[in-house]
Amino acid sequence: MMETNILRFLNGVSPLSEKDNDDILKIVKTKQLKKGEHWLEEGKANYRIAFIEEGYLRKYYVKDGNEITDAFYFENDICADLPSIIGKTKSVANSVAMQDTVLTAFSYAEFNQLCERSPALEHLNRTLVEITFLRFYDRTASFILKTPKERYDDLVKAKSPILQKATQYHISSYLGIGPQHLSRLRAEK
Repeated sequence: MMETNILRFLNGVSPLSEKDNDDILKIVKTKQLKKGEHWLEEGKANYRIAFIEEGYLRKYYVKDGNEITDAFYFENDICADLPSIIGKTKSVANSVAMQDTVLTAFSYAEFNQLCERSPALEHLNRTLVEITFLRFYDRTASFILKTPKERYDDLVKAKSPILQKATQYHISSYLGIGPQHLSRLRAEK
């Protein structure tokens, strides 16, 4: 049962009671995306959180007609547009399935209702927001403090699935460089 994967993930972040696990199972739904189908779309509201069961998503922005890759979400990861969820605004980003993808999704509002009744779920929610904040902070700091080569080396050291699954074009966009620069960095290895 796929829903148990999300429970395993959430309990790994912060242990939950059997009742909390049961309550979460009541609000989750499985969603299947075909390759190229969007989970989040610029200009549209999406107040749901997705746990990636299979496949992967790429988050990107469109500037001057060009796609700028900001993040990748692989199996056993959470994808959400927290700025639009918290701010109750439309998304300025897109998240697209890069291959056929299966998500376990739930409404942030329904999750918040559960959090109001459960201190453990409230703690889990806060921890997930903190993890998401640190992910964005680390990415921002890497663009300020590191060179493209250092960012690429970090991906190599981390054995990131980005290097195995994403196209060279998307990897170079994610690193903030052109595809030719990425080819040179790869050749140096």
